Amino acid sequence: MKTLIIDTSSASASAAIFESNQLLGEVTVHTALTHSQKLMPVVDAVLKQTELSINEIDAYAVCEGPGSFTGVRIGLAAVKGFALPSDKPIYTYSSMMLLASGVKAYPHHIIAVIDAKRSDVYYGIYHWEDEKLITIEENVDGFEALIERLNDVKGYEAAILIGDATQNYPEIADQWRGVLADQSLSIPRSGNLNLASILEKNADNAFTAKANYMRKSQAERDR
Repeated sequence: MKTLIIDTSSASASAAIFESNQLLGEVTVHTALTHSQKLMPVVDAVLKQTELSINEIDAYAVCEGPGSFTGVRIGLAAVKGFALPSDKPIYTYSSMMLLASGVKAYPHHIIAVIDAKRSDVYYGIYHWEDEKLITIEENVDGFEALIERLNDVKGYEAAILIGDATQNYPEIADQWRGVLADQSLSIPRSGNLNLASILEKNADNAFTAKANYMRKSQAERDR
């Protein structure tokens, strides 16, 4: 089965194609262009790279969020447009899981933290079981409160912290007792996705796939 992965939850636009669990190709760009400008060229580039047409794709996986509200909507809309004509399945995944998937086979817990502004973070806690990334928890919390809580969890001394929040809130990251991931791992890349974990979920379709922003947008909160 050939699966096209799309992520537009951050400033990067990324697309990858897998055949079963084998990565065939990936294109990731990080430019000032909007996702409406760069997503289709990225998808076209990865299709050309793998010498496939969109009709040869059997399933889709797209980031449901959280992250850029506009970016997530654009990614979902694109995948729905691809999947609808042939009623192909759509699988969704969180932006935190995508980051954690890049820390391959880490033997301890992986904690992905994405800046949600106002000193809050979206976070996900994961661990590897064989070749699958298992989700323990995904939510939103104050970064300082999260770090304090996790520091008190026995067995998390070797947990690794990853994500842009470690850069945006360096004073909090300094309090973390575990391991800090290299900043290069904080760039989401669709080719890192642990597809085996995603395909275990029940598939959505073009009518049922939806975003998971975890909280209201800034504009909605300021009303």
